[in-house]
Amino acid sequence: MRNYNKTIGALAAVTALTAGVAQAEIEGDVYAGYSTDYIFRGVSLAEDLAEAGVNLSTTCPLTQGTISVGVWYGSGNDQAGDFDDQTNTSVGLTKEVGDYDLSVGYINYDYNGGEIDTQEVYVGASTQLDCFAGINFGVTAFLDVEATESLYIEAAASKSVQLNSQVNLSLSAGIGAYDGDDTIEDGFNHWFLGASLPWAARENLTVTPFVKYVRTERNYSSGLSNDGNEVIGGVRLSVGF
Repeated sequence: MRNYNKTIGALAAVTALTAGVAQAEIEGDVYAGYSTDYIFRGVSLAEDLAEAGVNLSTTCPLTQGTISVGVWYGSGNDQAGDFDDQTNTSVGLTKEVGDYDLSVGYINYDYNGGEIDTQEVYVGASTQLDCFAGINFGVTAFLDVEATESLYIEAAASKSVQLNSQVNLSLSAGIGAYDGDDTIEDGFNHWFLGASLPWAARENLTVTPFVKYVRTERNYSSGLSNDGNEVIGGVRLSVGF
């Protein structure tokens, strides 16, 4: 009930923020996908992840930035049973300031009603580096405000290249670091490389196969898997509107 109320509260906050903008255009997508593994910030939580979710966004009447809300559900094969089912609910606000996109937001993590359910607030900034072939670069800090009161920081870069009228090649790379989590050593945590091929199969329908390599550099407490090297593959289908 506690996490149900938090999820409803997050959705209610979005409703309040968007009150009075009924005529504003709402955009978003509905998606579903599969991954061979569920790697979350360098930690292997489960295998054979099936996921589904929805993202919505509209213009904020106060800041003229973008209000977004998302709900994500994942189900995987975890022998420990802690991460068999997970639901994340998020609310965010992004505003373009000069050459930067600044963001703030809230995420609620519901691990099937388990004791490790938690909440985070985050702040981030991103920009396009024209001096480096137009690579997009961003840094985001996530503060756990319930379970561990820890800080996670991730820096990531990405670049998309159009291969033809229907297919793009998207490349990404990033690093992450933790501070203050008793289950994870402080400092540099992991790095990753990723590639995907978004294919516009039909109008508003995109099929995205992907592969990702994750190298974990830190040790974890018992109950969390750390295999050092992970290669993840999968596919996602999304319908935009």
